[in-house]
Amino acid sequence: MRLKSAPAILSIVAVCMGWLSSPAGALDTAGRGAPRPDDVYRRFPQLLVLEQKLDRASSHYYFGQSDLAAATANDLLQAVAALRTTSPEAPVCERIDLLESRAQCLLQRIADEEMKRETIPHISSLIDSVALNNIVEEEIEIEYNAKTNHWIDYFQGPGRKHFSRWLVRVGSFQGVIEPILVDVGIPRDLLYLAVIESGLNLSAKSYMKAIGPWQFMTGTGRLFGLRINWWVDERREIVAATYAAANYLKYLFDLFGSWPLALAAYNSGEHRVARAITTQRTTDYWQLRLPAQTMWFVPKFMAALAIGRNPEAYGFEKPPSATIEFDIIEVDRPLDLRKIAEAAGCSLADLKELNPHFKKWCTPPDMVVEVKVPKGSGERCSERLAEMKRAKVESFVQHTVKKGETLSGIAAQHEVTVKEIRNLNDISSSHKIHPGNILLIPVKDAVRSTRVASRPSYRNPEIPRNAVNLPLLSAADGSKQIRYVVKKGDTVVKVAERFHASLAQIRTWNDLDYDDVLRPGDTLRILMAPPSGAGLAPAASRQ
Repeated sequence: MRLKSAPAILSIVAVCMGWLSSPAGALDTAGRGAPRPDDVYRRFPQLLVLEQKLDRASSHYYFGQSDLAAATANDLLQAVAALRTTSPEAPVCERIDLLESRAQCLLQRIADEEMKRETIPHISSLIDSVALNNIVEEEIEIEYNAKTNHWIDYFQGPGRKHFSRWLVRVGSFQGVIEPILVDVGIPRDLLYLAVIESGLNLSAKSYMKAIGPWQFMTGTGRLFGLRINWWVDERREIVAATYAAANYLKYLFDLFGSWPLALAAYNSGEHRVARAITTQRTTDYWQLRLPAQTMWFVPKFMAALAIGRNPEAYGFEKPPSATIEFDIIEVDRPLDLRKIAEAAGCSLADLKELNPHFKKWCTPPDMVVEVKVPKGSGERCSERLAEMKRAKVESFVQHTVKKGETLSGIAAQHEVTVKEIRNLNDISSSHKIHPGNILLIPVKDAVRSTRVASRPSYRNPEIPRNAVNLPLLSAADGSKQIRYVVKKGDTVVKVAERFHASLAQIRTWNDLDYDDVLRPGDTLRILMAPPSGAGLAPAASRQ
């Protein structure tokens, strides 16, 4: 776009800001015997100088030179104050009153913009991804609209008590969650997804039976490597659940190429969002019609993120930095949690608080589990547990009581005594068993289960490859289309280098002319090669 000439620009600015373009207009008091403008300027030449200062200040402001604009406007105000001491005539006083008002208005605009820059800081450094060719955005762009503002108002008003409590938990878990998000290759901002999902409550449970800080359903949790059974529920374990959530979010972003769409899919499922995109013919989340809960879910995240980035600007106290610290040890056999707490030098209550995923009084059999112990006690705890004399009972099996079964019959079936079953399950002699009850049966070393112990797999789960129909997000040749949000300092050359594409490809994919300039916030379309192509290099554009 060709720029207009400087005089034309100043004329536009003057009209837009309501300034009078003619000195004579300010002095014209027709019908009241006003002096001629030429006479006024001859008697008060300072007036012309002041108007020229105002023009220069407005010009500096228009071209983004806020410091020069403010300095010139302040000079104008000082000159106006000096001119008033000469007791000028009424028409001149009216003109300098107007000049003073316009200068003060300009200074207020500059101050407002400076305040905005301070209250919504821009994070300048990009987080490098550990995944090949995966771009970790420096931050998620907040969309301020009626729904976002509704949630901001709610968190500042009726929900203030809850959000204040959540911010305290952010201070506790931020140092654990953010490094995991970076390790997987997604923005740190997604910490606030756990904030709105559960308030970072490890034991949270929804009416839909979603559990843990990231509110996983059983099926999705298992899909991303979490073990959920009679012994443990890793949805409540902050490290395992965060890795699973991060991998799920990365999968969704790779699928949709947009964080609002990925968050919507996290809430309502990727197939529902894909179906909405296909039927409504748009990839803009803010234009999609989705279930009401999902349509309010992303704005709720945006509101929490806005406050979380700068809580003091919204009337909240900055959360104290009190990150929970712990060591992680591996346990490959059933151990009483009391013994682990004793070896770690902490109370059983402290151990359970660090490990809310254990559902029973001991670690499970046939599973290698990670146990968190107080910071600095890991090595000592592992040594003490290794030295601990191994009990004769090394494992257990579960037995579901069937109709007609008795303790003596079950004991004979498993070649153990009734007393051993009673002791292990804390069953008194007067207690009767019923069909459906689950009993733990001790297994001797000689007949210990030969099953291979399962190990944690949440760090590297098998990413699902379900066919999701997304015609609007795919190229005709099967290439994967992603969207890249332009950041401060980006150029066509830098974007091309980042995605190993040519300048011609970037321009062709996005209909860019040679003189077009990228601006922060612009969205670029990038085509990645189809799976059968060579690696992850961008696909060549069809001419």
